[in-house]
Amino acid sequence: MALRLDPTTLTDAKLRAGVGKALTEMITGLTDQPQGQHIAIHEARKTLKRLRALYRLIADGDKHFCERESARLRDVARHLASGREAAAFAETARWLVSQARSADETALVTRIATALEARRDALSDADVAQQIALAVGDCQAAMEGAGELSLPDSRKKMARRVAGGWQRALRQGRRALSPLTVDADADAFHELRKCIQRLNAYHDLLRPLWPQAMIARQDKLRDLIDTLGRENDLAGIAALMGREPQHFGEAIEQVVFQRILAKRRQALRLAALQQAAKVYATDPQEDASRIEVLWRAA
Repeated sequence: MALRLDPTTLTDAKLRAGVGKALTEMITGLTDQPQGQHIAIHEARKTLKRLRALYRLIADGDKHFCERESARLRDVARHLASGREAAAFAETARWLVSQARSADETALVTRIATALEARRDALSDADVAQQIALAVGDCQAAMEGAGELSLPDSRKKMARRVAGGWQRALRQGRRALSPLTVDADADAFHELRKCIQRLNAYHDLLRPLWPQAMIARQDKLRDLIDTLGRENDLAGIAALMGREPQHFGEAIEQVVFQRILAKRRQALRLAALQQAAKVYATDPQEDASRIEVLWRAA
């Protein structure tokens, strides 16, 4: 989905059409699944994140509309979460195999990766199909809701709205980062991850304003998203081990695996904190002012 906000061509009708096209393509992908179910769900979830980011970015204009539609898209994402989570855990376990530091560790993590792949494959096709059907239904409702999307009647007002959303995103990210240490709970790192994903989506939406700078910034943001995403999946695997220990071998093997997870997560968290500190070194008000100037001057 290449939905972007170009101040030189943006109109209510074009934005509504862009949102409608993105939702239509997502419905088609979920229904036809040309590259398989897991890829279809993964691509749909990426589109949902960008659409929700769009509504958040312009929320100052009509908070009720943007909150309603963002919540609707969040429901779609929840329908698709279980299938995607199982696939992510299996993929992350394979990554752990590649990071193993001894033959014994390789053997243990390989057994667990195989078990998590079997768990992924054992998900009932009927159950996943039902969740996809629910997601498609909500997408169709979201297409109707997008028909109410409207923009300010002047470029100056739109510049202020976009700049306000940009500044808010930077401030939220700073607040999420400020108390974090490598020992923080998983939810705190998950919140930082959401802030970074939103900021990345904003850069993508506003790429026409300053293409080279936006792309360069996104390269750094994507590295951080990958780091936080990997840590989030490891946290999920750790939680799964508590709920479904049968996938993780004998008790002694689970203890060893917990230690492996802890070491990998600590390294990822340290890297994420260092990367995030650089991202949020930018002053929110100054950066938002640049966005406003670029929008008005386009």
